[in-house]
Amino acid sequence: MTTTTTPFRALRCAIRPEWLSASTAHLFVANYVMLFNNAASGFFAGIGLDAPHMATYGQSFVVGGLQLRYEREIFGGEIALVDIIVADADDRRAHLALEMFREGEPGRICFAEMLFVSVSRATSRSAPWAGETGPRLAAMKAAHDALPRPRGFGAGIGITRR
Repeated sequence: MTTTTTPFRALRCAIRPEWLSASTAHLFVANYVMLFNNAASGFFAGIGLDAPHMATYGQSFVVGGLQLRYEREIFGGEIALVDIIVADADDRRAHLALEMFREGEPGRICFAEMLFVSVSRATSRSAPWAGETGPRLAAMKAAHDALPRPRGFGAGIGITRR
């Protein structure tokens, strides 16, 4: 695993017709979540937390929190890219910032923050990252500390009143 001060490109995927909303013809809400989840799984596999690792250590990970910000639409046949920044990590958790873009265009489509928790398969409870996962997350976080946080990172959700 190499650690760089650039976001981790976790996903490149063509938007399928069956993922589109019938009423608007752009990506359906649930499928944004699916793509971000797939990107996070790709990220974890990329740092070694893949199926063999999980089987060896009896470890898995779950989503402890998710927040999305929809900014633009993406349509069938277009290519979605998802980049990840490790915003924070400790011995059991990883806070990721994920940005979705349309290939070939600079404007962000959607943004997500996801909090992942390491879980022991034996106890179904939170447990420290096994093997090299913790040190790899720490190294990635240290490298990503140099990156600016994406627009909207850490913001809550609510109605703004004047």
